This record gives sequence, structure tokens and C-alpha cells, in this order.
Amino acid sequence: MNQLGNLDRKNSTEIVDLLKLSNKKLNQTILIITHDEKIAMQADRVITIEDGKIISDKKTNI
Repeated sequence: MNQLGNLDRKNSTEIVDLLKLSNKKLNQTILIITHDEKIAMQADRVITIEDGKIISDKKTNI
């Protein structure tokens, strides 16, 4: 899969919107690994990993 970080903001947004639609309509689990907090905060759940260990696991307010 292509890295969203290599896309411009408009295309990144469109890709994330398509993934969210797939999640809702097809009941699919989507896993996104990113350093972009704006993209991460669009998820239902954000797991933060630091030095190979989970340091937080939070549901977002979507």
C-alpha cells in the first residue's frame, strides 16, 4: 500500500475518506500506521507505540 505521507493533503483526505467509507459500509477493520496526528485522530481508536511498547490505547470522539 502507498504511504499517505507521500500524498498531498487533498489526496490524503480523499484516501482516508474512502477508507472510512469502507469501514462503515462493509464493516471492515482498517489499520493505518502514521506519524500524522491529523490522520490518526480521524480513527475510532488510536494506539500509540513508543520504543516497541504500547503507551496508550484510546477511543477518539468521532
